[in-house]
Amino acid sequence: MKKVVFIVSTLCLILLLVACGQKDEDVLHLGLNATIVEIDASNHILYVADLGSSEVFGGRCAIDCTDLIEDEEIIYVDYETHELSIIQFSDLLVGDAVIINAYEKNLNTADDSPLIVEQIQLAAQRLEQPDKEE
Repeated sequence: MKKVVFIVSTLCLILLLVACGQKDEDVLHLGLNATIVEIDASNHILYVADLGSSEVFGGRCAIDCTDLIEDEEIIYVDYETHELSIIQFSDLLVGDAVIINAYEKNLNTADDSPLIVEQIQLAAQRLEQPDKEE
């Protein structure tokens, strides 16, 4: 009887340790390429489609930019100077190529609500950097 209790207790302890040791890691996807197909300026929602051969956003996927605006996570990088600038939501235009960073759990939502992403970078090199005084 003591042997059975010992074995059951040991098995329970092992199962408990295994369960506690498993951690669901959420993968941050960097550099997801998309193009803007529609902009809902009043609700701060971008609609994007996959750019190139990627199959992440499909033909039309909503992205809620409210938190990005607040956290200043809509950016522009001048590829020539490597200078990073915070840009406004209003700087984005239909047809612009963008680079999106998002967590896997947010990309795999089952409902039709807009995605929450970590950052959007304007990939199109159409913005001018202010001249610096020398």
